[in-house]
Amino acid sequence: MPLFNALNSRPDLASAFDHLFTNKRLWLAIAFGTLAQVAVVELPFLQSAFGTAPLDAIRWVAAFGSGVVLLGYEEVVKAVRRGLAPR
Repeated sequence: MPLFNALNSRPDLASAFDHLFTNKRLWLAIAFGTLAQVAVVELPFLQSAFGTAPLDAIRWVAAFGSGVVLLGYEEVVKAVRRGLAPR
């Protein structure tokens, strides 16, 4: 979820999808964070180091889906704020 939140945090009122690929450092951070998270959960030597267990497909979908829900919720909130903002 924090990786999806990074997309939400960029613009204050604008959509997270505006100029989506202009910040290369943000995308590198998201890619690194995703790879690190998957490695800690799925690689046996990191599982023992961090005390994690592998996830099945349903749980990966739930984890990814919760981030998508957060992103969608924030987009709705921003749309309402834009509608209420003075012009």
